[in-house]
Amino acid sequence: MKIPLFPLNLVMFPGAKYPLHIFEERYKRLVNKCLATDDGFGIVLRSEQEISDVGCFVRISRILKRYDNGNLDIIVAGLYRFKVIASQHLPDGLIEAEIEEYSDEEDFENFEALGIKALDQFQQIISKTELFLSDSFWNNLSTAKKKSFKLAEKSGLNTDQQKQILVMQSESKRLQYLIKHFSKVNQYLEKSEALKDIIAGDGYINE
Repeated sequence: MKIPLFPLNLVMFPGAKYPLHIFEERYKRLVNKCLATDDGFGIVLRSEQEISDVGCFVRISRILKRYDNGNLDIIVAGLYRFKVIASQHLPDGLIEAEIEEYSDEEDFENFEALGIKALDQFQQIISKTELFLSDSFWNNLSTAKKKSFKLAEKSGLNTDQQKQILVMQSESKRLQYLIKHFSKVNQYLEKSEALKDIIAGDGYINE
C-alpha cells in the first residue's frame, strides 16, 4: 500500500485528534485531495532532517477554517500505525511511501492490572497539578482499547519519548514505560509545578 507522508515535529497516536495549520502549497494540495476523495495520509515524526519509519495514518475529521489564501485549519484523527518500507520524493514535493501493517505482538502479561496502576499514578499527577481534563478525555480514556496511547497524550512526554511509545509493539511494555515515567513525574512535582504547563499545552484534542 502506498500513502503520502506528512513529516512533522509531532508524534500522532491511534485514537488521538490534533489540530494542524496547513500553509505549504504541497500540503494544501494534499489536504484538498484527501477532502475530495475522503482519503488520508501518514504523519511521521521529523527530527534533524530525518523522519521516523513508524507513523500513524490519519484522516481529516473536521475543517476549522479556510483562509482566503488557501490555508486551512483542520483536525486530523489518528487511525492506525504503519511502518515505512520504502519512500520516494515526488515531483510535486510530497513524499510517497510504501507501508506495511504495524501492530502489537502477542502480550503475555496482564496489561489490565498495569493499566489500573498507570491510571492511578496518572490521576495522582493530575490532582497534584490541579489540572482540569475534560469529561471527553476521561470518557475517551475509559473506552480506549489501547489506554497507553490515550495516557501518553497527557503525560508530559517529549517527542523522543512519545516516539518510543508509538514504536513499542506491546501494550504491557507501553504501560510499564508510562508507570516508570509517572513515578519520576510524581517525584518531580514534589519540587516543582512546571509540568502542569507541559501537560496542559500538549495540543491533543478531546471532543
